Formats: sequence, C-alpha cells, structure tokens
Amino acid sequence: MRALSFALLALGLGACSDVLYLQGSVDQLCQRLPAQSFRAPPLPATLKDVSTPAVTIERRFDFDVTAQLPPELAAAKLTIGFDRLTLTAKGPVDLRMVQAAKLTLESPPSQARAPKVVLQVAEASPAALQFVGEDLELSPYLAAGVLSYTVALTAVPAEVRRMGDELTADVDACANVSVRWDYAR
Repeated sequence: MRALSFALLALGLGACSDVLYLQGSVDQLCQRLPAQSFRAPPLPATLKDVSTPAVTIERRFDFDVTAQLPPELAAAKLTIGFDRLTLTAKGPVDLRMVQAAKLTLESPPSQARAPKVVLQVAEASPAALQFVGEDLELSPYLAAGVLSYTVALTAVPAEVRRMGDELTADVDACANVSVRWDYAR
C-alpha cells in the first residue's frame, strides 16, 4: 500500500562542513493487510479444558517501510519504531478468547540477532486486539527496508476449536519513522 499521508515534522536542512542533509519524521506510517488467515494447529479429538495446555497460533508478516516512502528517500537512513498493531476479526469470532498475544520482530537473515518481543496485547474486544508498546529503535531488524514480524495468539484449545480451523483478521500495523537523507549521496 503506497498510502503516503505523512507530514515531515521538524523539517531541518542542515549543513555540516560539506554535507547537506534533510531530516524529519513520519508519524503513523501504516500498512493494512486485509483478510489474513491464522490457521489453528491440529487438535486432539478429545479435549480436557483444565489439563490441556494452551495453543498458540502464529503468523509471520513483512512490513515494507520503504515502499511507502517517496523514491527519493529510499536510500535514506531510517530510524523506526513500531507504534501499534491491530487485528480486527472477520466473521463471528470473539477475540476475547485470546489469553495472550505478542508481536515479535524477526532477525534479518544476514544477522545473528535474537528475535525481540516489541508489542504485547493491550486491549481485547470481541472484534479486535490492540497491541501497543514502547517506541523502540528497530532499525537493526530492518533488512532492505522490510521489517519481518510474527504475531502469536495463545488461547485454550476448546476456544480454538469453537473458532473453527482458522481465524481471519485484518492486520493494521503502524510505525513511527525518522528519516535522514544526505544530499551528498
């Protein structure tokens, strides 16, 4: 999605010896992924609600940050922090069944970096899960302008069975991005 509704706040044009640069920030750079499926793992035919451990449903996504910036800024130095993520269920599913939910950043293939949990679920309603977290520096997890992240939802197996084989939800991810573009490049 190339929706570019950003304002360069604190636009600064600086001169440091021979280097000129443009610096600013993009608040709420968002990506909407409609109708994403979260498939439940196979569950045993008989379930005991009390003794059966929780089931986790995971799905990995990519957030292409640079695709949403003007081409002139594609080579800019980016400082990025996830601001929020929302999952909005499609159909008659009550998302309050989710006991725990988290968003984990995945390490780029070229780096040996441990995955990092950056957002935890903050609010659950029947139709939506709202994730919020600190605005952490995520550029070490950025590879070629793309952040890869995994959303994990944990629930009691009996609730997952009532949900059906899969949960379909719209995924809205938003980030705050600081940009520094050197004219000398």
